[in-house]
Amino acid sequence: MNILKEKIHSIIIKNGPISIASFMEISLSDKKYGYYRKKMPLGSKGDFVTSPDISQIFGEIIGIWILDIWIKLKKPSNFQIVDLGGGRGTLLKDINRVLKNKVSKFIFIDINEELIKLQKEALKDASHFEKIDDIPKIPTIFIGNEFLDTFPVHQFIKKDNCWKEVCIDSNDNELFFSHKTTKLSKKLPSSNFLNLKEGSIIEINFKTREIIKNISNFIRENSGAAIFFDYGYIDGYGDSFQGIKNNKPINPLSDPGFVDLTSHVNFKDIKLQAEEKDVNIYGPNTQSLFLKEMGAIQRLKILEKNANDHQKKDLRIGLNRLMSDNEMGSLFKVIALSSKNFPSLEGFTCGTTTIKE
Repeated sequence: MNILKEKIHSIIIKNGPISIASFMEISLSDKKYGYYRKKMPLGSKGDFVTSPDISQIFGEIIGIWILDIWIKLKKPSNFQIVDLGGGRGTLLKDINRVLKNKVSKFIFIDINEELIKLQKEALKDASHFEKIDDIPKIPTIFIGNEFLDTFPVHQFIKKDNCWKEVCIDSNDNELFFSHKTTKLSKKLPSSNFLNLKEGSIIEINFKTREIIKNISNFIRENSGAAIFFDYGYIDGYGDSFQGIKNNKPINPLSDPGFVDLTSHVNFKDIKLQAEEKDVNIYGPNTQSLFLKEMGAIQRLKILEKNANDHQKKDLRIGLNRLMSDNEMGSLFKVIALSSKNFPSLEGFTCGTTTIKE
């Protein structure tokens, strides 16, 4: 018996169909039964594997990127690095190995108790917070690797030349998709999507917009930068809402609380939100181009010098997975923000991807 599924059924029976965003919020963040509250989502025994666990080079390259910023700032002591949704702590651990304790303030933003335990083991002196609002107000580097895709998305479908919201309904204890007119769907200006055909789907992530605005405000007021890596599109639309379990796609409605729910990140929208907050914007670029410009291939060659044949093979497979167009290289994008007084950020001059206006 899935207690969370029963809870969702009860809500629908009482109030009617709920938005995909509400379904995601309950399924992922319910304080007792939510996916991110109780499950170990990462690794071979989890539902997905992220870049820091695929190759140490990923974290080391970000460490080099941060070290460059720290040196340009004349090596300040009042400086912190914040990992948004820190996973196992592998990313900050790899970054710290590059920095060699030059930066002493590390912070994890997370709510998963199992992951927080691992983060404390990985970086014993790091601090933990649940909200960005609670961290010290000093110059900060924010890192978000597969962070933005976790937030609830609203989905809309074009029907009879108007927009209806895609919702979750219930029948005979089974959940299914339905469409209805909502306050949000009424606010969608048809002129913005005149060229879209009947049946087209668009997604809007209001929570991601809020996060980007909050981080932009933080770095503008306290000085700093933020960098985000995630799967998504630079200019497009469509249905990207999906469920992942045991590293495989699954019906997202099938098992609330036991399935990772996600959607692709709209990088054009992120850029538009940041532009409103008067911060510098770099990218978006593909992950492959960023890693290439930051010297990932050269780093691989250095590591291979002290590696045996088996280790060399693993290093090459890992980096290929991060950079190949057939793997994560093109699907994953990178965008960075910085305060106006901040030094220029590396990694975004080689073949910067353009956004259609």
